[in-house]
Amino acid sequence: MELLDWLRPAALEQGQFLFLIGLSAFTSAMTAMMGVGGGAVLIAVMANVMPPIAVIPVHGTVQLGSNLGRLWTMQEHIRWPLVGWFALGCLAGSLLGGQIAVSIPAHWLKLIIGSFILYSCWLPLRTRLAGGKSGVLLGAITAFVAMFVGVTATFIIAALRNSLSERRELVGTMAALMAVQHALKALVFGLFGFAFADWLGLVLLMIITGFMGTLVGKKVLDRIPNERFSQVLKLTLTLLALKLLWDGISVWL
Repeated sequence: MELLDWLRPAALEQGQFLFLIGLSAFTSAMTAMMGVGGGAVLIAVMANVMPPIAVIPVHGTVQLGSNLGRLWTMQEHIRWPLVGWFALGCLAGSLLGGQIAVSIPAHWLKLIIGSFILYSCWLPLRTRLAGGKSGVLLGAITAFVAMFVGVTATFIIAALRNSLSERRELVGTMAALMAVQHALKALVFGLFGFAFADWLGLVLLMIITGFMGTLVGKKVLDRIPNERFSQVLKLTLTLLALKLLWDGISVWL
């Protein structure tokens, strides 16, 4: 117990600290099963128990570790050429977003993303985002949007779900794409002076429990038929899109 107290950030109470460690396992299992959703749940909870200045950098670093765990366990299913093009787009989108994205209100981005996700679920895109220019575009757009919205996995998987129909390929490739995006985010926060050392104990423990959740989620994924997986993913994306639309509209209510 003394070790846990030593690892616990001063800004968190013991109950909050232990809760976040356990939550990381649950949300990682959720993402390993569906490819999406866990990161959104995690950041929503973290925003209610952590200092605002620490939420996005800590969340991004934990998600980096979680996605690296999924990447390692599912590496044979990953569409690597798409990952390379996506990384190139992410770099461009991050540089552009850091300079001009501040002029776009966050609620408008949430409305746009929520609308896009609903459209892609119920009126599927005809373009197949498998690499090349489409992969660069996907990386650039999501990296740009991440400057405001934080969690962009819902957008990415909505764009990919019709191009990568095999469930393991979709979840594995998503893990690689999000690992790239979160690595860039962590690098940016480090360059801007965020005190990662104060939160290192929490981050490491959440990554460890997150990897345990990933192993459980992967076992469940292996048993889900492709058709059932597609149906549940569609429902999950629809609920997350409606939440984004509500968040965007609520500023006027």
